[in-house]
Amino acid sequence: QYQNRDPATRRHAIAELDGDLASGAFHASDRLRPTAIGDYQRFLRDAIRYYDDLWLEQHANDLLVDFEPRTTRSGAQTTAKVPEMAARMLAEGDFNRYYMRGVALRAIDEGRQVVEVYRARLSLEPRPESAELEGQRLPAREVLDYLRGQRVEDASTARLGRPNSGLSIRLV
Repeated sequence: QYQNRDPATRRHAIAELDGDLASGAFHASDRLRPTAIGDYQRFLRDAIRYYDDLWLEQHANDLLVDFEPRTTRSGAQTTAKVPEMAARMLAEGDFNRYYMRGVALRAIDEGRQVVEVYRARLSLEPRPESAELEGQRLPAREVLDYLRGQRVEDASTARLGRPNSGLSIRLV
């Protein structure tokens, strides 16, 4: 449940994605087939512009590799089938990361100083470190910088955007 998923936030999120694509900063998951990265980028852009992470998941499912390298407990290299949830995790993670960047950039452009962390996806057993973040207000500039890959001082900000956390941010 992306509470600020409206045309203004979408424009800011697309600007963030387009900037990453233009600069080469976009990180493609190793779970994507190398030949499918361009398709995934187009689907991600469409999801941000018109749809949501569920739509992206449906379209990303056919773009994933079947097997991925793994390291066993003993350190041996092997391969394993990509988990069934891989498309969901990829789509949710990428969509939410750009959505949060869009919210943070919008907050800055509108002269707001902070954004608020909230649970965007229901979790029956949220991780304690995720639950601790809920309701916290964080500096929008610091959140944006962190999600762009820069180091930040605030440990709370550095916990945003983790895979499968279910957390996002909203305007205050």
